[in-house]
Amino acid sequence: MGRFTYRAYDRGGRLAVGVMEADSARVAAATLQSRGFLVSAVNEHGHLAEPIRQLRSFVRINRRDLVIFTRQLATMISAGLPIVMALRVLEEQATNRRLRETIGSVRAGIERGGSLSSEIAKHPQVFFEFYVNTVRAGEISGVLDVSLDYLADYLERELDIVQRVRTAATYPLVVLVFTLVVAVAAIVFIVPMFVQIFRSFKVALPLITILMLRVSEVVRALWWLVVLAIIVSVVGMIALRGTRGGQRVIDSFLLRLPILGSIVKKLAFARFGRSMAVVIRSGVPMLEGLAAVANALGNRVIGDAITVARERMRQGRTMADSLSRSPLIPPMVVQMVRVGEETGAMEDVLNKVAEFYEREVDNTVKRFASVVEPLLIVAVGGVVGLVALAVLLPIWTLIARLPR
Repeated sequence: MGRFTYRAYDRGGRLAVGVMEADSARVAAATLQSRGFLVSAVNEHGHLAEPIRQLRSFVRINRRDLVIFTRQLATMISAGLPIVMALRVLEEQATNRRLRETIGSVRAGIERGGSLSSEIAKHPQVFFEFYVNTVRAGEISGVLDVSLDYLADYLERELDIVQRVRTAATYPLVVLVFTLVVAVAAIVFIVPMFVQIFRSFKVALPLITILMLRVSEVVRALWWLVVLAIIVSVVGMIALRGTRGGQRVIDSFLLRLPILGSIVKKLAFARFGRSMAVVIRSGVPMLEGLAAVANALGNRVIGDAITVARERMRQGRTMADSLSRSPLIPPMVVQMVRVGEETGAMEDVLNKVAEFYEREVDNTVKRFASVVEPLLIVAVGGVVGLVALAVLLPIWTLIARLPR
C-alpha cells in the first residue's frame, strides 16, 4: 500500500488537498469519488511529477491565447455547436500545453454535469474572477455567446493597451541594460588592462583613472556579493508580491513614483471603465461585478478603494457618491459615473471613461519615451566619455614624454 497526494473538490466546490493511503492511484481516486469528491489529480506521494506539476501551475497562460480561446468559443456556441464539442475542438487546436490541459479539465467537468462557469472557476490561474462572473451571467441570462464576445472584446483592448505600454518601455530598458553592461565590462576588464600597461611605463595616472581602477577592484573582489544581492532582491520581491499585504505595499509604492505612478493609475481606471461596461452589458449584478472588477485593476490599493465604495453602495448610496469618498478616484470618473446614473446610459459613459484613460496612458507613455530617450543617449555618451578619458589621459601623458 502506497501514499498518494490528491486534489479534489467537494459538493460545495471547495478545494481539498491531502495525502491518503491506497493500493494504487486508481483505487485512491475511486475512494475519493465514493465519498462524493470530484477528483482533480492523484499522484504518488513524493513522486517527481507532483513538484513539476505544482511548478507548472505558477506559469500563466499568455493573454493572447486566452483572447483567441474566448473568441473561438463564442463563435462556435453562436453557431449552435454543443459546448462540449466546441471545447473538444479547441482542446485539439490549442498549441499551448497548459491551456490544452485546462480546456480538457473544463470539458471533462462539464461532461460530468458541471457548468462552464463552475468548471473554469476551478482554474483561477487562467480564468480570473471577472471572467468567471461574466460567463456565469451569460449562462443565467441564456446569452453565453454574447457574454463571451464581450469578454473577447475586453481582453483584446486590454492586451492592446498593455502591449503599447510594453513597446514604449522596451527601448529605454534595452538602452539602460546595454549601458550597464558596457560600463561594467569597461570598468572590470578594459581599464585594468590599460592601467597595467601605463604602470609598466611608469606613467602618472590621472584622478579619473585611479577612481575607475578602485571601482574595478571593488567590483572584481565583491562580484559575488552583487550577484547575491540581485538574487535576494528578486526572490524577495516575488515572495512579497505573493502576499496580499506585500502586494499592497508594492502597489502603493508604484503609485507614488513620478510618471510611472500616473501611468499605473490611468491604466487601472481604463480597466475599471472597460470592465464595468462589460459587467453592465452582460447583466452581472452591480455589486457582484464591482467585487470582481476590484481584483482586475492591476493595483491592489485602487482595488481596495473600489471595494470600500462597493460597501457604501451596499448601504444604499449611489455609485458616484460612493466613489467620491476616495481621494484615489479622480473627480472626472466620479462626474462621468454621476452623469451615467442620471441619464441611464451608464454603459456608454463607462466606455467613454475607458477610452479617455486609454488615450491618456498612450499619450503619457509617448511623452515619457520622448523625455527618457535623449536622457539615455546623454547617459550612454557620459559612460563612454568617462571610460575614454580614463584610458586616453594616460596615453596623452605617455605621448608627451616621448622624445621629439
